Amino acid sequence: IKFFRKIRQNLLMENKTGKYFKYAIGEIVLVVIGILIALQINNWNNNRIEYKLESNILSEILVNLEKDVVNLNSKITFNKNQVKFNKEVLEHLEQKTPLTDSLRIAYFKLLGRGNFEPITIAYGNLKSKGVDIIHNNSLRIAISELYDFKYYYLTDDLRSDYEQVKILHETEVFKNIKTIHINTDDISRTLAEPVNLLEAQNNAYFHEVLKQALFFYYYMNDTYKRGIKENEEVQEQIRNELSLREK
Repeated sequence: IKFFRKIRQNLLMENKTGKYFKYAIGEIVLVVIGILIALQINNWNNNRIEYKLESNILSEILVNLEKDVVNLNSKITFNKNQVKFNKEVLEHLEQKTPLTDSLRIAYFKLLGRGNFEPITIAYGNLKSKGVDIIHNNSLRIAISELYDFKYYYLTDDLRSDYEQVKILHETEVFKNIKTIHINTDDISRTLAEPVNLLEAQNNAYFHEVLKQALFFYYYMNDTYKRGIKENEEVQEQIRNELSLREK
């Protein structure tokens, strides 16, 4: 600043007004250029920070989605086991086969279902930062649709559909089945068997409740398999986006 001020003062003292104004205009242009360069550097730095934040959030969402798939597969496995136990009991009652300890295990494990809860920590972080931080429009829409729409069918909607079946299933099981304790070789086991085997064998309503439970275990697993497919499609889009950033 002192250097430029000295030049202006010398021009005025030498009465070189024309050169002074030309110099002043040049100085203004130089200052404007400096400001524009500073703004550009600041914008570049902000974009770089935002770009890195976007990549970090996408990586976190990817990890959460991968864990969701593991969780969904574990729920599918659990429900398959429930199908096995309910089918064994239903066949035992309908075919009136002898009651064995393996069947008592099936009776004991009749109830339960694999309910899925997605991990939404990374998506919650994205929403707090603003979903527009994701510049890829199709990717942003895909992530939002999965969490806000498609996951709804795997959680609240599915539980709502199953609630009545669950109540009937539990009510009839508790009404017709009793737990028993078996002690062998100092090992205590809790199993279950019909309160009255003959009545349970002839209880058509109980049989229908077991069949309805079986149907919904199949339905839940089909829904979860569709959810895995939708999840993995979003995973693929995120991986493609992150791979482009590494090039």
